Amino acid sequence: MGAFVTIRITKTADAPQTVLKVDGRLKADDIEELTRAYQSAQGATALDLSELQSADRAGVEILRELVSMGAEVRSASPYIELLLKTKS
Repeated sequence: MGAFVTIRITKTADAPQTVLKVDGRLKADDIEELTRAYQSAQGATALDLSELQSADRAGVEILRELVSMGAEVRSASPYIELLLKTKS
């Protein structure tokens, strides 16, 4: 039996950007999947976090790393925005 999936990543084109929509709860086990999706994106990338419910410490760190590499954050809830701005 496989691991329980905590997120769903949907990739769409929104010229000139690729949008990665991250739904669910981002945990350390999901970082590899998110990193692969980001690396396979063409051109500028936006992260649609409108359906992201939570992120553990490792999840927050990968989101911060992707932003530092140029990803644009879209539609993050106030909770997720606070997590991204707060240094632990």
